[in-house]
Amino acid sequence: MALKKSGYTEKTSNNYLVDAAVVYTGVTFDEVDSTFTGTLHGATSGGVSVLIEQTYRDIEVDGTSHTRIKGNKVLESAIATATVNLKEITAESIKQSLNGAIAESAENAPVGYKEITTKRYVEDTDYIANMAIVGKLSGSQEPVIIILDNVLSTGGMEIATEDNGEAVIEQTFEAHATHEQLEDDEFPWRILYPTVV
Repeated sequence: MALKKSGYTEKTSNNYLVDAAVVYTGVTFDEVDSTFTGTLHGATSGGVSVLIEQTYRDIEVDGTSHTRIKGNKVLESAIATATVNLKEITAESIKQSLNGAIAESAENAPVGYKEITTKRYVEDTDYIANMAIVGKLSGSQEPVIIILDNVLSTGGMEIATEDNGEAVIEQTFEAHATHEQLEDDEFPWRILYPTVV
């Protein structure tokens, strides 16, 4: 067999993940209708990125320090995060970024304002049940869907403004396993990838 000059094949153009992804929260799948429903997270600028970090450890055994041994590696940690560059800024999105609270009427402020504050402690209700990052695959009418479970914004908040531009909040959401997922050795994320012909 001769080696090819390029990795490009007749199916390559069907396997591009193109354009910016869309972010939803509270996503559910209806098996009867075979459809997803959820709440749009907001308009983005600069895209969305998902990072799944896996750290492996080599078990130390005398006489093997000079090389890696097949079967002697264990998964030490796995963490999934989504970074959302949110351009549509609301009181709710600021609250999420800060893991905060909203008071419907602010003290010592004009009528019609909400007060957003950071909370000291994380409560179960602060976790968003799930977040779906939905991207477009070039060779399919079906999307690629990455779902992170029990997400919490852990990156804080920075707002930068400038002339002739709009502010963008970079939100970093981290996935968290439930007790059941931990007991079942499952991770709190999954990637749904359509079949491409």
